[in-house]
Amino acid sequence: MRRKTAVLLVVVSAACFATLAVFTQLAYDEGATPLPLLAWRFAITAALLGAYAGLTSRKALVGAVAETPRFAAMSLTGYGAASVCFFFALQHTAASVVAVLLYAYPAMVAFADALIRKEPVGSARLAAIVLTFAGCALVAGVLQPGVTVSPLGIMLGLAAAAGYSVFTLLSERVSHTPRLVVMIYTFALSAVGVAVVTVLAGESLSPVTWPLTLWVLLGLIVLLPTVVAVLLFLRGVRELGASRAALVSTLEPVFTILLAVLLLGDRLTPVQSAGAALVVAGIALAEWPGSTPAPPL
Repeated sequence: MRRKTAVLLVVVSAACFATLAVFTQLAYDEGATPLPLLAWRFAITAALLGAYAGLTSRKALVGAVAETPRFAAMSLTGYGAASVCFFFALQHTAASVVAVLLYAYPAMVAFADALIRKEPVGSARLAAIVLTFAGCALVAGVLQPGVTVSPLGIMLGLAAAAGYSVFTLLSERVSHTPRLVVMIYTFALSAVGVAVVTVLAGESLSPVTWPLTLWVLLGLIVLLPTVVAVLLFLRGVRELGASRAALVSTLEPVFTILLAVLLLGDRLTPVQSAGAALVVAGIALAEWPGSTPAPPL
């Protein structure tokens, strides 16, 4: 029963993660811009999760201070950079397309392992790489002259996947640190980095003039696809292990597509839908137990 409950927790976590793209596009409709929205998402999340860890993992939280330079590299070159690309991609491309492109990262990790670490490429990993990138090509509409896609949006979506791949590979180097603690430092440092970029770009960080609807959407972005999703996933990992939990979490792009269709009116063509199915199949192979690390949160 505990195992079934853990699977359910990860499924719910994937559904929560899937709301990020939808809530973000709705926030843009209310006048939000990517950088301030992302900076506040990171800052509030770091504060909430930090308070939670202060009650449950205070020793690990304080002890990880020595790893701050490494966390900074992970956030600024990996997670933070990927999130910036993801948020900007949603300005140019439908949420359903961005979600599928983002999940090219498990195949990218498998490819990096084979190329950089000289890890042996088994048939399953090779099939995962081929399926994922073939699926991304179909979703991007490369074989459909009549489908209008934004090249910039596609590039940003794939850049987000590359950033998450970098974060995944770097996070292996701090495997001795609890994943929740790693994420708290990553969120906090990413908040600082994005805030600096926001100011340098000449944008205001002040949310004072935001309408109430935008405040509500920011709260939802912090609560569901960030805090709740992270805590549920980590709880599932305890029972299932990282690899099996990662496999279950491959439902995330499916949930995103369903939500985008229902709430945003997104529509995938039959060929794009087939591409999405190939990506999900590739994710499942790439995340099969023992194949690759668990995904970043």
